Amino acid sequence: MRFSDDFLRQVRDRVSIADYAGRRLSWDKRKTRPSAGDYWACCPFHQEKSASFHVLDGKGIFNCFGCGEKGDLFGLAMRLEGLSFPEAVTQMAERAGMALPRDDFEDRVETDARKRLVSLVARAAQLYRDALKSSGGADARKYLMGRGIGPDVWERFGIGLAPDEWTWGLDKLKGEGFTLEEIVAAGIAREGEEGRRAIDTFRNRITFEITDSSGKIIGFGGRALARDAKAKYINSPETALYSKSRVLYRLKQARELMARTKAEGLVVGEGYLDVVAFERAGIAAVAPCGTALTDEQLQLLWRAGGSPVLCFDGDSAGQRAAERALDLALPHVGPNRTVRFARAPQGEDPDDIFRRGGGEALAALIAAARPLSDVLFEREKAKGLATPEARAAFQAALKEAANKIADPDTRRAYFSELMSRANAALRTERPPFKPGARRDTPAPPTAELKALAATQRSLPAVERLLEAAVEQPEVLDAFGDWIDRLAIADPDLAAIRAAMISFSETAEGAAAIDRDGLSLHLQQSGHERAAARLSRWAKPRLPAPGVKTGAEWLAQVTREVVLPAIREELDELRARAAEGDDEAFARFQALSREARAIEARAREVKLEDDEEEQDAEAPPAHEVSLGRADF
Repeated sequence: MRFSDDFLRQVRDRVSIADYAGRRLSWDKRKTRPSAGDYWACCPFHQEKSASFHVLDGKGIFNCFGCGEKGDLFGLAMRLEGLSFPEAVTQMAERAGMALPRDDFEDRVETDARKRLVSLVARAAQLYRDALKSSGGADARKYLMGRGIGPDVWERFGIGLAPDEWTWGLDKLKGEGFTLEEIVAAGIAREGEEGRRAIDTFRNRITFEITDSSGKIIGFGGRALARDAKAKYINSPETALYSKSRVLYRLKQARELMARTKAEGLVVGEGYLDVVAFERAGIAAVAPCGTALTDEQLQLLWRAGGSPVLCFDGDSAGQRAAERALDLALPHVGPNRTVRFARAPQGEDPDDIFRRGGGEALAALIAAARPLSDVLFEREKAKGLATPEARAAFQAALKEAANKIADPDTRRAYFSELMSRANAALRTERPPFKPGARRDTPAPPTAELKALAATQRSLPAVERLLEAAVEQPEVLDAFGDWIDRLAIADPDLAAIRAAMISFSETAEGAAAIDRDGLSLHLQQSGHERAAARLSRWAKPRLPAPGVKTGAEWLAQVTREVVLPAIREELDELRARAAEGDDEAFARFQALSREARAIEARAREVKLEDDEEEQDAEAPPAHEVSLGRADF
């Protein structure tokens, strides 16, 4: 919706951006000058120790010199609270005491009827809270106390009780002047069937207040107290205020907690009590309201910032919910848009974990969350690889999953990683045939033994290429993309490559890489053996006398290091293609073309160098070969 520039200016003039931000941030006393309207704080949008988040109150703007986030009052509200632009304008206008212009925002203005519904639901919430504390709430209080939920938690989370009576809420609200039509429209009661009288929606249930993004109560969730209840949980029906597919339980409070704790993203639990447990542990969490996670709710999570963690119960229902969420999120993943997955131990949920181990146990559960790509791979692999048909189905399922991703760069990255992991998994499932060999086989090697064996495999050219990339930024700049796609079975070399690529993606690029920093990173990330391997590398060999450290040196590295590494991968791809691996054959062809192009560039530099020095003649094209006549 559009607002006039004059209206937006009036809102900005009336609401202090420093006052609004100051409710969520702690100003740096050394740098802040309130008298000049100059405020500094640690940025709420990225992790930092020194204040680089700058607010100029007089101009109504903010700017972070660390992450680059900047904007005005409305932009700050959108980022801090995950609001849309109309929602941010509405909230700030309410702060300013300004009525929204009906011409520009008529469909969002709370009409008198809507205001009546908001007041009705708020009054119902108070009635439920009072009922929990009354003499008739003894059983409900006993149940809550048995789960470690005391009066302070009831008050904090708006927990109440709908008594076990057919028209308790209906009668109470009608006695306060609300009509039957309004009570039904708000979802507190429902019309009886076949001309029967209306009855309460919630009966004999613990109630949980559901709010919108501004904190207004718009509906309820209800947990049955009777063991034989047909539904353990129910929620308010769809109303003018409440749409369960577009709402997340405790979203407003979770965004505020995430801003205070600088969490990496929101946690999504399966139920109301899970959220209560997470929030009591200091973890910003939300939950869908009686429905599986929806596209709209996923967008709300990403708008709140960071990478959300989807946490599921440790039962079969939790497993099914995790798989549905994976399929929902997969098409939408991309740069800075992903999710991670956490699973409670078998037979437990987050509330059980909190009561058993406290906040530390919940924090450990979330810290162990796995990336979407890992969960996807393991899901398809768990279907079995025992037969050729199963292995073919495994690869086909991974390809189909990767192709669902809309972002092209992310789709290619997923395809490359999933196929690489699939080929590695399939190689272990297809041992070479040995005529006359006994059918009974010894116990499979351990993961440690496999890793040790991989380090003994002779891949000198690949290791020399990584060594050259570490010591010479020019090599990584020129061949970083190829190095990133290189298939490396040796886990230590793969770890070194991953750390190197990670370093190169910083602002300093390849120049940021040094052997000591790389070794420390590997040790801290649990790759001690890779760090030891790195330390055993010889000191870098300087260019030969008379060879410049520019294009000529790069050409030399290309001929002596890069191309041999390519040959090694081509040899492996050739062997796999001979076994009928179509993916390996396609990769073999593509890499062959790429190798010729790299070789041609190196030869051109060599020819130019020889012409300048007049030391030798340029070698004939047929003498510079990759070593395979059938390329």
